[in-house]
Amino acid sequence: METRHDAEAVQLPSEHVAVVAMFADREAAEAAVDVLLDRGFSDDQISLVARGASTDDNGKFVPGGLMVTVTAKNREDDAERILREHEAREVTTNRIGATGKIGEET
Repeated sequence: METRHDAEAVQLPSEHVAVVAMFADREAAEAAVDVLLDRGFSDDQISLVARGASTDDNGKFVPGGLMVTVTAKNREDDAERILREHEAREVTTNRIGATGKIGEET
């Protein structure tokens, strides 16, 4: 087995910004994601996660809260505005360092 001794430099961002929004309505959350994509945010910058969802006795999906997270360094204002325009209940912005440590909410 050949071992490689030359190390390539790894470029880690010093920090990134995560804009997190909670939605009660799936259609509103999906519409917000669609607009984010239309405005130049990429798929790998956006996450849509259902939290606290369940199914009822008939197997019907009952949504809990829906959380949309956008990695948006230098575009956090754009992300916040789009999320708020699409009925986000709460929107918070956090700076996250390369270590994964969450900084102050902005």
